Amino acid sequence: MPTPSSVLSLHQVALSERRRSSSGPLTFHLGHGETALIEVTDQGDTDLLIDLCLGLVEPVRGEVHYLGEAWHLFAYRERLARRSRIGTLVGAQVWPGYLPIAEVMLTPAFYHSGGDVDDAVDAATVLARRFGLPGLPMGTREDVPPGLQVRAACVRAFFGNPDLVIVADASLELMGELGVAMAQAIGEVQDRGGAVLWLVESVAAPAARFVAASHVVRLGDRGLVPARRPA
Repeated sequence: MPTPSSVLSLHQVALSERRRSSSGPLTFHLGHGETALIEVTDQGDTDLLIDLCLGLVEPVRGEVHYLGEAWHLFAYRERLARRSRIGTLVGAQVWPGYLPIAEVMLTPAFYHSGGDVDDAVDAATVLARRFGLPGLPMGTREDVPPGLQVRAACVRAFFGNPDLVIVADASLELMGELGVAMAQAIGEVQDRGGAVLWLVESVAAPAARFVAASHVVRLGDRGLVPARRPA
């Protein structure tokens, strides 16, 4: 059963929208200080898992728990508040066309925490440089090359000390040069007692090669089963 010590738990969850043959129910627990690599080869399955973990949809069967409580028990405002503590790296090159990327990166942290603006900018700049940016990108998506948009999305996901980070972006997986920066950022989340869920097309993804994962599994017709990373 899901326990309060889990950051994220799936208990007997059925992925009814899967287009392949029927799968067994998914039961999985991601604890504080843990990282999971889950190999998912079907984009529809990836999208559904993300929505379930964020509490955006309800499973047909089973329950998804975040920080020890089932998503369906939270009122609307509580869901929003809890969701604000989750960083997501999904659709790294999807940015509003009318706002500077830096503003999009920082606004959620200001809105939910009300912290000091200068301190937030300084912290985000340090994180941006770790991911290979010269600073916060001030241009809109038309002004910033796609590769730099992916790096900016990494900053957006890990900025603000989230309790949970969900990563699922195919363009990131191929950027092996971000492997060390990703491993460092994930390690800091783990050290704070947070957790990271990385949905990958292959557990051999170059960007994930330095990540010390607590769980390495793949989604198959029998549900979540152990997977082996290449040596």
